Amino acid sequence: MATDGMILTNHDHQIRVGVLTVSDSCFRNLAEDRSGINLKDLVHDPSLLGGTISAYKIVPDEIDEIKETLIDWCDEKELNLILTTGGTGFAPRDVTPEATKEVIEREAPGMSLAMLVGSLKVTPLGMLSRPVCGIRGKTLIINLPGSKKGSQECFQFILPALPHAIDLLREAVVKVKEVPNELEDLPSPPPPPSPLPTSSPHRQTEDKGVQCEEEEEEKKDSGVASTEDSSSSHITAASIAAKVTLFSCNNDTFIHHYTLRLQSKCLEVYDFNKHPSFVSQIPDSIISRGVQVLPRDTASLSTTPSESPRAQATSRLSTASCPTPKVQSRCSSKENILRASHSAVDITKVARRHRMSPFPLTSMDKAFITVLEMTAVLGTEIINYRDGMGRVLAQDVYAKDNLPPFPASVKDGYAVRAADGPGDRFIIGESQAGEQVRKEKISFEKSTFKCEENDPYVCFQPTHTVMPGQVMRVTTGAPIPCGADAVVQVEDTELLRESEDGTEELEVRILVQARPGQDIRPIGHDIKRGECVLSKGTHMGPSEIGLLATVGVTEVEVQKFPVVAVMSTGNELLNPEDDLHPGKIRDSNRSTLLATIQEHGYPTINLGIVGDNPDDLLNALNEGISRADVIITSGGVSMGEKDYLKQVLDIDLHAQIHFGRVFMKPGLPTTFATLDMDGSRKLIFALPGRDGERLGLLFIYQKMQGILDPRPTIIKARLSCDVKLDPRPEYHRCILTWHHQEPLPWAQSTGNQVSSRLMSMRSANGLLMLPPKTEQYVELHKGEVVDVMVIGRL
Repeated sequence: MATDGMILTNHDHQIRVGVLTVSDSCFRNLAEDRSGINLKDLVHDPSLLGGTISAYKIVPDEIDEIKETLIDWCDEKELNLILTTGGTGFAPRDVTPEATKEVIEREAPGMSLAMLVGSLKVTPLGMLSRPVCGIRGKTLIINLPGSKKGSQECFQFILPALPHAIDLLREAVVKVKEVPNELEDLPSPPPPPSPLPTSSPHRQTEDKGVQCEEEEEEKKDSGVASTEDSSSSHITAASIAAKVTLFSCNNDTFIHHYTLRLQSKCLEVYDFNKHPSFVSQIPDSIISRGVQVLPRDTASLSTTPSESPRAQATSRLSTASCPTPKVQSRCSSKENILRASHSAVDITKVARRHRMSPFPLTSMDKAFITVLEMTAVLGTEIINYRDGMGRVLAQDVYAKDNLPPFPASVKDGYAVRAADGPGDRFIIGESQAGEQVRKEKISFEKSTFKCEENDPYVCFQPTHTVMPGQVMRVTTGAPIPCGADAVVQVEDTELLRESEDGTEELEVRILVQARPGQDIRPIGHDIKRGECVLSKGTHMGPSEIGLLATVGVTEVEVQKFPVVAVMSTGNELLNPEDDLHPGKIRDSNRSTLLATIQEHGYPTINLGIVGDNPDDLLNALNEGISRADVIITSGGVSMGEKDYLKQVLDIDLHAQIHFGRVFMKPGLPTTFATLDMDGSRKLIFALPGRDGERLGLLFIYQKMQGILDPRPTIIKARLSCDVKLDPRPEYHRCILTWHHQEPLPWAQSTGNQVSSRLMSMRSANGLLMLPPKTEQYVELHKGEVVDVMVIGRL
């Protein structure tokens, strides 16, 4: 039968993926979920699937819980792909395939077969896996093994077909091109060459046999060497472009069979140059996301295994969330950049260095706008609500239950019938907050406060019904019994009769007229089921975390925090713990900056002190680029003969330098550059050896983590003393204090503002935003009102 050729659209939105770990031990926190975390990184990796994790959960090996999660992710969250890991073996509690079969509407046996065939080529134990793949609605569900290594390998086997399968389910096919029937009998291409004469990375020894994947994973984690070659566990763009071959006939190109193997750190590639009749141009429309067609020049393929997918994914931006900037940034290849270890900067021609900076002066306003335009919001991740402090929600949060779920008393007192009015009443029992009460549904005819008819939750109310002439003693927060419609506080009652031993109240006098609904919180009074309690874009604090706990939402999707790498440059610098030597000083800038970033909760990487030579600068920048989203350097950007940083950025890294001088004090040589690499934008701030200007970078991290208005907080304040103006706009450190009954704070200068004087930063919580000096204004006087940027606690 003829094959259909399909042309796919380029989607503006990413593949939404859920990762479900099925494991009793992980659910009970007895083991770490290495497989699930690794799958999340593989999904995120732009060189692989390039998707976004919209859901992540760990459940025990219980078929009902697995089914419930799968149905919710398919029908409610409408995910494109669900990857389960675990529960596919022969153990009695391995029930993931059975749960999946009860959920899916159509099977996808080809994917299951691909995983089994691939696994059997690795180890005979692959026949013990029982994966199920299928479709529910527009969601593809795939069962992967429970070990990190096995799940990664099976993900590799099916990855070439995943993007196209998901596009089909999303109805993303815009054109179907029929293939003429006469192409059916086309000859197959010549077979690929034999494998290299090397032992299999999964070989079986006579004395040990084949270890199970879980044991291999444990041995790797514990540092014990295994028989597997270390490079074979890496998934690279080359190894994932698996099994695609091109052959040509009648000017049409089709995917047929391409073999690429990774054995003993050697790539074995089918050589099309030896079979020119099968070589053809690759149409752009057939290259789908996640499937990369390799270049024909096999020499361009590096045989060095790339860094792990987890390390690659740590600092990558979500390409879907990157707006198109007004200022274009250069694009580079991570492989090409990070391979260079020697700088091309010529340091020998000292006499020919610049005497004046080649960079034009940039105003503060323009610099601020440029940085914001080039800063993209990072992708999203799923976190536990306890880790949500300072994070920005990437989705709306809805209440699962009514609050309260039953009519509850507001006060300690007696549940009464309002129509009875004041008078003597018999006490028929008590209702206390938190006690076990009747679990069955309350009759809608008998209950004064009715449950919703479609409410899946039962109404928890006391067994007894309050009849005329009766009351029930209640505590604050306790359920209201049937028949009662008001609460009278204990202060408005009088005890008439008690039991002989004083342990029970038998009769009480109601002294006031109660009104219906008095001191009762009806069902859903605080929060209704299905109500949006937190909106997308909310910046979470203690109250928001408490609200998540209230509604029982323990996992939320949030914007990622940017990772910030920091380094200091200079041959004169020592670490703080080192003793001083002639010509040396201790590095304080790096410690100050790292502490400032960490104070706001952002993860940091300490790149240490880097000497004033291009090779060391290049290697340190490469490390920062590979691990972080933002790189901040201190020193090396002025006009000194050892200030090589801008040259390394331009010549070696091919970074786009957007500005190299800013019209401000301090911080004239401040430099901002960007580097677009493999779908990820890196921001590089090269700052002079000062501390004051660094504290103004907080808005960058806030923009990257999705805060809607990341601009710094600026307030008005009065000067506590006269301040002389500089020809440049100046950021002058100050301390803000409030005086009794005065609407504006007072700004007290911290004294000498020279760049090397760190003492002026001590206790500073603001920066005076002073205008440049003019002929008319050379200083500002005590009591004048100025703008102050808040940089610390007030």
